[in-house]
Amino acid sequence: MNDLLTLDDHRLQRFADAVEASMSVYSRQQFFVWTQSALQSMLSHEILICGVRDGPGCGLQLQFFSSSRYFREAHFAVMADPLHGLVPRLLSVFNEIGEATILSEGLGERPSHQMLDALVAGNELRNLAARLIHGPGRQLEAVYAFARLDTLLDRRLLHAMNVLTPHVHHTYVRVLQQEHLQGQTSHAREPMLVTQRQQEILRLIQEGKTNAQIALVLACSPWTVKNHIQNILRRLGSNSRSHAISRAMSLGILRPD
Repeated sequence: MNDLLTLDDHRLQRFADAVEASMSVYSRQQFFVWTQSALQSMLSHEILICGVRDGPGCGLQLQFFSSSRYFREAHFAVMADPLHGLVPRLLSVFNEIGEATILSEGLGERPSHQMLDALVAGNELRNLAARLIHGPGRQLEAVYAFARLDTLLDRRLLHAMNVLTPHVHHTYVRVLQQEHLQGQTSHAREPMLVTQRQQEILRLIQEGKTNAQIALVLACSPWTVKNHIQNILRRLGSNSRSHAISRAMSLGILRPD
């Protein structure tokens, strides 16, 4: 069984390539491209959910990166629920098995395991491999969950998660730090990141409305709404509607529900 716990020469080269490629990642778009290219050779997945603590005493701020047409913002909203979502489910399993890396298959029949299985099965994730990152005092610092994996959830994958996820964490934190610096610069240079109309559209997106529904509310065409949303994504440095909402809340443009 030892061969399952080490990287052979071929996988070691792919690991080195992925780590080297991560060094040029400084934006969410670059992060998404990296996860869908260099990282795929060792962790072939369609969905990545990242959660990092926003500060002392704060909860994890979850974001997702997806190439799946099945996983939608409504599914992510379930994942992000602070009481019944992904993080509390993973922590329940972690507290029982005592392992920082959790695979959704073969966990067992305990209630916490069944609840995690139900969360995965009911929200288009198909399967899940998650790694918890702990800081000083064993405080949870971050979580990274890969879903719709195109591989066996076995000890080989477990080892890949253990060696790769710390690099995923460092890369994602670098992206967040770069965004913070850019946000500070943007505030100093341009007090209004979005127009009043775009802020109104953000609020409607936050309420879960589609482009067509927003167009009806604002008495304009869906194409106008689409153009506004593209401008919003560019201004906020986001690559999806959910990212834009999270970014807008962090910048004080929107208030949490």
